[in-house]
Amino acid sequence: MASWMYKGYLLDTQVLVWLEHFPERIGKNSIHLIERRQVYFSSISVAELSFKGSLGKYPFNPDSPRAWNEAGIKTLNFDTGAGFAFPRFSASQVPDPMDRQIMATAAANNLILLTSDRKILAQNFDWVLDATT
Repeated sequence: MASWMYKGYLLDTQVLVWLEHFPERIGKNSIHLIERRQVYFSSISVAELSFKGSLGKYPFNPDSPRAWNEAGIKTLNFDTGAGFAFPRFSASQVPDPMDRQIMATAAANNLILLTSDRKILAQNFDWVLDATT
């Protein structure tokens, strides 16, 4: 599908973390896209960061989603369309179910997924871009 047909960009969880704490890790092309198009984050990313925070793996700030919204990044919930898209993504190739839920959210909402996840990038979907470029 032509890139003009996509309605914006969904940021993968790691890209959200980088945007908030380590923006220098995001590639210039990706920053250019983020600054010029509608950008979203998935409610699944909030669950993922909250879960990692509860395990002590990541100091998740519960105010971050509100700050992202205030910065113009819209929340996108995992909905029925994403639920139907979810089985399209193989657990053997992308083992993390949260990653597959984020992929399903992007696919169901006609969004380009910006990620640094090598397992997701290895799928070679035309709607997935490497956030480090």
